[in-house]
Amino acid sequence: MNYGLHPKRYPLEQVNIQNLKNYLKDRGWAEEQFGRAEVLKFRSPKPVQEDDYLEILIPSKRELIDYARIIEIAIESISAFEGRDFEDVLSQVLIFGDLLKVQISTLKTKTGSIPIDQGILLYERVNDLLVYSACAELSLEKVVSRKLKEAMEFVETCLIGQSQYGSFIAKIHCQLERPQQRALFGGLTAPFGRKTLLRILRGFENIKESIQEKSPDPIVNNYREGLNANMCNTLADIIRIGLGNDLEFSTNLEPIFSIPDDIRTYTSLHPSSEGYLREAADILKGEITKEKRELTGYVVQLRRKPEEKGEKERIIRIFALGVEEKVLPVTIKLDD
Repeated sequence: MNYGLHPKRYPLEQVNIQNLKNYLKDRGWAEEQFGRAEVLKFRSPKPVQEDDYLEILIPSKRELIDYARIIEIAIESISAFEGRDFEDVLSQVLIFGDLLKVQISTLKTKTGSIPIDQGILLYERVNDLLVYSACAELSLEKVVSRKLKEAMEFVETCLIGQSQYGSFIAKIHCQLERPQQRALFGGLTAPFGRKTLLRILRGFENIKESIQEKSPDPIVNNYREGLNANMCNTLADIIRIGLGNDLEFSTNLEPIFSIPDDIRTYTSLHPSSEGYLREAADILKGEITKEKRELTGYVVQLRRKPEEKGEKERIIRIFALGVEEKVLPVTIKLDD
């Protein structure tokens, strides 16, 4: 919320009435009858307590003398209902699309600023991450030899938003094209920009699995839906900008397009992720080959994903005797 700050601080005059109506309807707010033609009434999609619904009023025309103030009150109410910052709600009213936020919290970023070299590098790497993710949507390769024109054209439509105090937050607006009409049956097909962002979010889950398993295998084995080699190296570079601190990634996804159940809109990357990302990138680029040899040891873990069927590779972890006495992951084909 903006806590009583003057509305002129925000571009409230730029809010289009139709865009605000679309925002509310996309999120399930219901338009209701109201006694004045110059005002529109909307009811929240769910009650705030028991049967008590939140109602907000928005102008029906721009000519109202207190237009900006009414818009400000409406967005304050929406942000309180959604539990989101005033600025985030306003930005998604103004720009139809998904919002990606990368938060860096260090001693130097508590004022909401960042050293210029780190800031420039951060935006360059986030730009590359989006480009390489878009490239992966266009061509399912383990490594991208060049940035594809279509991918770069998509990222050129993305916009940089404002940071905020307390830490430095890089806000990227991934603009999406609003569908002309809703699908009569089933959900709308996710646009290219949404698929690009979902690939990154799925990659984050693979990184978490790699940390848990202490192996780059979850990243490598899921490159078709997640991170390719270029994305791995780019994320590793972003982690280094955090100077040993966790990086927080969050997304506000436009709800008109369905959000898959396996998608998590918030994640925190630990600095230890860098090693697994670098190793995964090398494997995907073919710079590390899997070695075949005989090992003797004690099996400490057998793993197979529940959905895997048929003659797919399983992962065994053994405590290998005579090999620096450490646990090694072994990929092997097993019968039933």
